[in-house]
Amino acid sequence: MKRVWKYILLVFVLLVVSIGGYGLYIFKFKEYDVADPEVEEIIEDPYVITLPDGTEIVVDKEGNIIEERKDEPAEENSDGAQNEYTQSEDPTPSENDPNQVTGDSEQQRLTVAEIKEKYIPSLKELENQANSNLDALIQKAYDEYSAKRANGESIDIGYFYNKYMGAANGLEARTDAAFNALMTIIENELEENGYSKAHAQSLRDDYNAAKEERRSNLLKKAKEYL
Repeated sequence: MKRVWKYILLVFVLLVVSIGGYGLYIFKFKEYDVADPEVEEIIEDPYVITLPDGTEIVVDKEGNIIEERKDEPAEENSDGAQNEYTQSEDPTPSENDPNQVTGDSEQQRLTVAEIKEKYIPSLKELENQANSNLDALIQKAYDEYSAKRANGESIDIGYFYNKYMGAANGLEARTDAAFNALMTIIENELEENGYSKAHAQSLRDDYNAAKEERRSNLLKKAKEYL
């Protein structure tokens, strides 16, 4: 994302470079008051990810799971009976019952592909939230820039660069932290089933490819605005 914001501000940067040392000063050393509650709200918006079992996890900016929300069990009917799809009692199978499930086959081990596949919706949900936050940040930058122009205010290049470059970096770091938290869950399940967590590397590769795609789409939007 850092690369994308450099592209977005390329036109402005080229202008600044022409004024030499002062350009370095306004980009690297000059301090700006870039505090903005709306931008902070976008960056600090926690990621909420739904796991395959229906549990929702809330991940903070450090990648820590700060809350887990589990579905409540089905309520009993008014007469006290359980849901019609749940038997109140199961007969105890006899030793010779052919339908009896033994301990060894009670839970068949999932394959690597099955484990990874069931987390695809969770990864997609994270990607959608990241894209939504990124779009909100882009819109905020464009709205602020347009408002200043409409009001006849001067456009401080260094201010925009520092404010939105920093915001973009913060947003990407937060997204990476949420992704790593989810990947830890996936890798743990792989190991619990006797597989190496290295099997999850393809998911990391897909995530990095998706980041590159977001950067490409951002560049296209920036060109439209410019």
